[in-house]
Amino acid sequence: MERIAIVGAGTAGLHLGLKLLSHGVPVTIYTEQEPSRLRGSRLLNTVAHHAPTRMRERVLGVDHWSGPNADMHYIGIHVNGGPHPFSLRGRVDSPSIFVDYRQYQPRLAEDFVARGGRLEVLPVDLDVLERLSGQHALVVVATGKNGLTRLFPRVPELSPHTQPPRMLFAALLKGLRMQEPIGMNANLIPGQGEIFESQVVTEGGRVPSVLIEALPGSELSRLSTQRYDEDPRAFEALLMDMLRRFAPTTYERVDPANFGVRGPLDYLQGSFTPVVRRGWAQLASGRFALAVGDTHVTNDPVAGQGANAGSASAFALAENIVTALAEQRPFDEAFCREAEASSWAATAPATHWTNALLQPPPPHVIELLAAGSKDVRVADAIATAFVTPELILSACACPESTAAFIARYRPAAREAAPPVSPLAWHPPPEETPVHVSLTR
Repeated sequence: MERIAIVGAGTAGLHLGLKLLSHGVPVTIYTEQEPSRLRGSRLLNTVAHHAPTRMRERVLGVDHWSGPNADMHYIGIHVNGGPHPFSLRGRVDSPSIFVDYRQYQPRLAEDFVARGGRLEVLPVDLDVLERLSGQHALVVVATGKNGLTRLFPRVPELSPHTQPPRMLFAALLKGLRMQEPIGMNANLIPGQGEIFESQVVTEGGRVPSVLIEALPGSELSRLSTQRYDEDPRAFEALLMDMLRRFAPTTYERVDPANFGVRGPLDYLQGSFTPVVRRGWAQLASGRFALAVGDTHVTNDPVAGQGANAGSASAFALAENIVTALAEQRPFDEAFCREAEASSWAATAPATHWTNALLQPPPPHVIELLAAGSKDVRVADAIATAFVTPELILSACACPESTAAFIARYRPAAREAAPPVSPLAWHPPPEETPVHVSLTR
């Protein structure tokens, strides 16, 4: 059987490679550096893997981190600011997990090699990609490095953003007492953005983390633009003050004398523009290349769905490849179009949910959250739906679907939730284009 080439050893590339190997398909992964070098690198992200992705990890036999000291069962959602701040805390049906990718990706690369996959350290640009296409039955691009994303044009009708909708800061922390049982807090701050607190499994055990999603130009965005390394103490004082003002449920567990970023490599700052690209390209040789994961669809991390969408698209693409090989079909344009459609179907709910969170919520969504603050059954349902895009999109599609969702979990008549004005939420910046609607 002819070998498949995957360029990039991120989560989507590794999940695709492992899935193909499980079907007996020979695979070579090409990567810029030895994956083991990631263990000493800068923090890559603070990524959540939710129940569907964890199920895929169990299928692949790479669920190495599960257990009572890792599984996240609770989500708190706090609307801080406006005339009627409120909070809810719900239990998810199936736990999520946060694993430091400096551990996750090298371990999966080791699994890949141990199971017979080939891994070659080779920087791949467009010229090298052309050469690889002549040596393999199919080339899949799972990285945007070295200009490879230029192969896959932006799809305007699916890409509402033309500039970064959020300024980002992520870090592993010290001096913050972690919640027990393990949970995540999402702080939604009118006029500022979002602050997410979670707990990440690292080489040294579970540690607290924070992800700041700041509206451009807001006070919160200073955490993305002020350089940490110029004055770490001043930066940590700023971060602590932002938690005090905008994330009080997190700040109440801060030890001011010991609070800060864990180490000089344990933080990230930056921004990027989310985009959906065409999922395939014809090369100069006449052969085709496919895109998977972030190379195909790049989502903002506000919904915690990036890696989950990448894993889902990898599994969808693996099914297309295995079927085509079994039927002895060529990897031609028709195959590429079918594969793109399958990958997009697997990724679209996460993209729509992410784009929805990047715009002000309509009144019925505020009513849903307020109902969760009054009834634990509704809160549990919201928490489970929050990490499952298909569920939350259905619940928030329109006022009628939201009312039905609330009634399903709170059948008895209850005291109405306090009125919350949607106008108190942050308006989108003037330069930000219209985002995908919750009703899409």
